[in-house]
Amino acid sequence: MGTHHVTFGLRHRTAGDTLLLLPRGELDAWADQELFPRIAELLDRPRDPALSGVVVDLGAVTFLDAGGLRLLVRLRNRTCLAGVELRLARTPAKIRRVLRLSRLERTFTFLDEPRSPCDKASGRGVPA
Repeated sequence: MGTHHVTFGLRHRTAGDTLLLLPRGELDAWADQELFPRIAELLDRPRDPALSGVVVDLGAVTFLDAGGLRLLVRLRNRTCLAGVELRLARTPAKIRRVLRLSRLERTFTFLDEPRSPCDKASGRGVPA
C-alpha cells in the first residue's frame, strides 16, 4: 500500500469585508475535490460586516491543470452569484499562461485591474 503525499494546501485570512485565500502547491483535480468544499464553507460563514470581496493569492501555486481551472471557475461562479467581487493576486507567469491558453484569462480580474467580469456583465461600476 502506498501513502498519499498531499501536494496542495489552503490558508485563509479575513481583513474587514474581504476574504483572502492562499492556496499553495499543485492545484489539480484532487485539490479541487478537497479544497472547494472548504472554500464554500468559508464563503457561507456569517460575517459582520458582510463579505464583499475575495482575493485569491496565487503566489505559492506551483502547478495548475484542468482541475485547478475548475476550482477557480467554480469559485468565480459562486462569488458572482453572491454579488462578491473575486480578484486574483500575485499570479505567477506560468499560471497566467495556463489561464490565457485555456481562454479563461478574461474571466478573472487581477488585483491591478479596476473592474470585475461580474460588473462588466451587469453594467455596474465599481466605486473608486
